[in-house]
Amino acid sequence: MCPLSKSSSSATSPPYNFYAVLLVLLIFCVVFGNVLVCVAVSRERALQTTTNYLIVSLAVSDLLLATLVMPWGVYLEVVGEWRFSLIHCDILLTLDVMMCTASILNLCAISIDRYTAVAMPMLYNTRYSSRRRVAVMIAVVWFLSFAISCPLLFGLNNTASREGTTCSFADPAFVVYSSVASFYVPFIVTLLVYAQICVVLRRRGRRTAPPRRHGLHTQGGAEAGDGHRHRKNKCTQPEDVKLCTLILRPATAGPQRKKVTLVKEAVVHPLEVEPGQFLPQMEQSLAPPPAPQASHAGRARISLAISVGPAPRSGGRERWGITKERVRGRLSQQKERKATQMLAIVLGVFIICWLPFFLTHVLKAHCRSCCISPSLYSAVTWLGYLNSAVNPVIYTTFNIEFRKAFIKILHC
Repeated sequence: MCPLSKSSSSATSPPYNFYAVLLVLLIFCVVFGNVLVCVAVSRERALQTTTNYLIVSLAVSDLLLATLVMPWGVYLEVVGEWRFSLIHCDILLTLDVMMCTASILNLCAISIDRYTAVAMPMLYNTRYSSRRRVAVMIAVVWFLSFAISCPLLFGLNNTASREGTTCSFADPAFVVYSSVASFYVPFIVTLLVYAQICVVLRRRGRRTAPPRRHGLHTQGGAEAGDGHRHRKNKCTQPEDVKLCTLILRPATAGPQRKKVTLVKEAVVHPLEVEPGQFLPQMEQSLAPPPAPQASHAGRARISLAISVGPAPRSGGRERWGITKERVRGRLSQQKERKATQMLAIVLGVFIICWLPFFLTHVLKAHCRSCCISPSLYSAVTWLGYLNSAVNPVIYTTFNIEFRKAFIKILHC
């Protein structure tokens, strides 16, 4: 909510303002940067994500602010008074409040989107639900922005103390209402959501910390050792096994192979013996077993010669797939963390730019003893406008995908 008034009279205002040149350059920077953001997201498939669609919505609000509102702010800086109708003034104030509200609500929606991506990744990665969710969020943002600003169109700003030579908010109650609804409530909600995001990332970082992974690795090694010991005991301890001999050939240039000779003495009939229960869980080639030797008392002795090759390819593929999934998961977590950090910086810059204005705005309307000069009020207003030009710079600095897209567009 950015007032368009300049309370100093035309008698004390200079015929022109040198600062107007800088303000016009600021408008061109806002337009150029935000158009670049919209074009980059529309052309690059890698940038077409849920968060970036919300960033486009934020860029559109900044773009409309720069084209529909800021030029009239330059006009008031140069002329020093309002020379058009009050209806025209109310329309401009409505657009001003609407675009500033849309900016902070878009940041609030982005924070909620980030929380969904970090805390509920399975829900977030659903393609259909993501598109539907971002469309609903953008629609809600712009509907609330219009609902908060539209009372000015119905004569709420028409008070007895309103002057025809200024274009400002004349109703102190609307100043408080619009400031709370447009800035303070979304600001508090966004801070709480980002605090919860930090909590989730910290818990996830503790679960995936290197000492924990080392402990898991040690535990896995112990389990593997226990499994090996269990297999060894399974081979030697049962009563019906009389001999289990393992002969290892020396390493050669070819793939290492093992020869296992198992001798089993069973009480049952030889055909009922299941030699497969002795086979290790590896790729094995079973050599033709020698003819079983009959023995007294109905016992049968079975000798199995098993040639064992190197580790199976299927198991290697499985282990490689698991490792690949883990690496992909870590990269995804790092990507989400970087995106969250960048958007937290966007939020911090927004607060730095707009908090001084909203504090000054409320004090000017309700604190009669506070001395707020027109130059101070104008300075905090344009500090808020400056935020619309800073966001594309933040994207370029902290997001390599946006940077590559901008360079590609500018080189065309």
